[in-house]
Amino acid sequence: MLAVHAATTGVTAAAVDATGAVRARGHRERAQHRPAPGQVEHAPEVIWQAVLGAVRGVLDHVDASELGSVAITNQRDTVLLWDRETLGSPRPAVAGQDRRTAQVCATLRAAGHETRVEELTGQGLEPGRAAPALAWLAEHEPRTWALVEEGRYAVGTADSYLVARMTRGLEHVTDVSNAARTLLHDLDGGGWSGELCSLFGVPVDALPELVPSWGGAATTDPRAFLGLSLPVAALVADRSAAHLGLGCLDAGDASWDDAASSLLVTTGRRPVRTAQVLTTAAWRSPDGADTFALEVASGVDRPSKWLPGVREAAPELASLRVGDGVDDRLGHDLGERLGLDVRRASAPDATLRGAVLLALRPR
Repeated sequence: MLAVHAATTGVTAAAVDATGAVRARGHRERAQHRPAPGQVEHAPEVIWQAVLGAVRGVLDHVDASELGSVAITNQRDTVLLWDRETLGSPRPAVAGQDRRTAQVCATLRAAGHETRVEELTGQGLEPGRAAPALAWLAEHEPRTWALVEEGRYAVGTADSYLVARMTRGLEHVTDVSNAARTLLHDLDGGGWSGELCSLFGVPVDALPELVPSWGGAATTDPRAFLGLSLPVAALVADRSAAHLGLGCLDAGDASWDDAASSLLVTTGRRPVRTAQVLTTAAWRSPDGADTFALEVASGVDRPSKWLPGVREAAPELASLRVGDGVDDRLGHDLGERLGLDVRRASAPDATLRGAVLLALRPR
């Protein structure tokens, strides 16, 4: 299987065999751009070329005929626009670290919308999410936004963009782990929220179709994707993929991701909300059932504020899984603060491994 991880500053691809062993690997770095204070952008074509370059690195060592499918995992907050026919992008992608939308969030908060946004999404009204970024674009780049409203430009996170490029624009899809971060997704309803789309001024028709996180969302077009015709066997945000790669499948399983500086705790088949903690959708099975999680993305060093609520929501919580990249001192400190037994998972490339494990799950 071919696994592709489009991270914040680079793309890694790997050929992984049935035992989970990495047979070959390719990597390409890509630059971030800061056109103004607080703004962080990526060139969409550079993202795509980095994917192709990383996959070529794999094909230098593995014959294309040996690849049976592709699993895609990605940084979940970057948002892009692209032409549905030409696949060219009219402007740079807005990265998750971008803070130009602080005023958009402040205005909505002052108007009393934050509580309702949290009720629907499980997320705070904060910069760095797709919805406020799109609202900013609508205000500041009206000519570009007019073509979104007309249906010429598609909108999506990085996974959606990559699938569009791999399929020559045939598919416009995303999974719930990416959608849940946009502030446009209704956790309880399981789909795009008309109410939130109206609040942020985003046309629902511009957004991708929500598909299961595994089971075959699309098939790549060999004319676009280096001669490869592969079913897209998994589509999942990298935080969820890392969680899976560390062996966290069941309610109460917890993992620490050093790159994202976040704690994720699986809670099961219903969204649970508790103070000081984000609620998110971790993945969706082919039967349409979502698995939810709680995420602590800030204030991890102040567990007294949120740990009681997490324990109540996930009474099975007993241990914390960390990857090989977490140093011993940090692992020990996390365990001490949280009162959890820290288990080190020997899982190099946990994110890629998690995407592959998801792709191999039964339909």
